[in-house]
Amino acid sequence: MLAKSEISSIYKSLSNAYPTFDQSDDEWMTNGLSSTPFRSIVSAALSTMTTTKRVVAACVPLYKKVSTFEELLALDDEELRSIIKPVAHYNKKTKSLKMMCKQIIDRHGGKLPDTKEELLQLQGIGLKCSSLIMNFIFDTPLIAVDTHIHRLLNRLGIVDTTSTDVTTKVINEVTPSQYKKHAHEWLIQHGMKVCVARSPHCDDCIISSHCAHFSEHYA
Repeated sequence: MLAKSEISSIYKSLSNAYPTFDQSDDEWMTNGLSSTPFRSIVSAALSTMTTTKRVVAACVPLYKKVSTFEELLALDDEELRSIIKPVAHYNKKTKSLKMMCKQIIDRHGGKLPDTKEELLQLQGIGLKCSSLIMNFIFDTPLIAVDTHIHRLLNRLGIVDTTSTDVTTKVINEVTPSQYKKHAHEWLIQHGMKVCVARSPHCDDCIISSHCAHFSEHYA
């Protein structure tokens, strides 16, 4: 585990190097995938095991057809399946989206619940999605962990685990409060652009001096 001072230094470097999503031309933001609570959770649910480009390809036409949980629930299954076909597991997600909408309508009067515990009870919503919603919609600083962030944090030596749930717990505990709101945005950009899965670009890494992987293989 890195010292608190090193973790702060990592965030300082990343925050200076990368914009937040609302400061960038990120496809997710420019296409309005999180512009309403409805869009935010549907987009998040569709994003599992799927690239942003494919999520955008599914969500843009979907949001031209529906704008509420009631409208999505009423949409014909075959039509919904056809619209979201760009995303992985679109058959399964067709069913889970319908179930999620029904749960939100029946249990919460058609409004998105505003606690992590209630979000986690919804069909198709796991820890990553619930953390994204709490952070970006309900302004509760939580760091969502996806495969890119999980890989990055393991290489840095902040965690040593195969479990994204464990990684989520640890990074939320050790991240200084002043960085927590935008930590996901900085970490995921570094993971996607520099600390890639195969042949990470260690020579271009601005935080390599804090990295266990770099120290082991290149120092």
